[in-house]
Amino acid sequence: MTLFHNGKVFRVVIQVKPPSGYHVPIVEVEMAGPTLQFQPVIGKVDTGAFRTMLNAATARLLGIDDISKNAIHSGVAKSATGHDIRYYVHPVQVRLSDATGQRFGFRLQTAFSNDIRNNLFGVDWLRHLCVAIDSSSVFFLAD
Repeated sequence: MTLFHNGKVFRVVIQVKPPSGYHVPIVEVEMAGPTLQFQPVIGKVDTGAFRTMLNAATARLLGIDDISKNAIHSGVAKSATGHDIRYYVHPVQVRLSDATGQRFGFRLQTAFSNDIRNNLFGVDWLRHLCVAIDSSSVFFLAD
């Protein structure tokens, strides 16, 4: 598929529609934590977020019972409304797939927080792929 004015060609194009009851840019992907068991995770594609940040319920789903234990890194971020958000970073694997069965995966150092409700898939995804959004789908594009 060729996109963009410079004629860039992508080898992988995965179209993801929002889950039932949700709207773009909310998508469902698969993620695996330390158990290496992939689980469905719903989140908002938000390239304005400085990194992917997932809530504590998602951490438990991925096999991380205590987000503060064995974290690679921790820190405090500011929310869009100026509130402090304490987070703890753990490695996860992300897997994207579409209705045609095409798959693409990557590893990601992901922040987990008890201070957020909704999962955000942040700008760190752009190290692995390009994102294009229209009114009905999110497209994940990779070389």
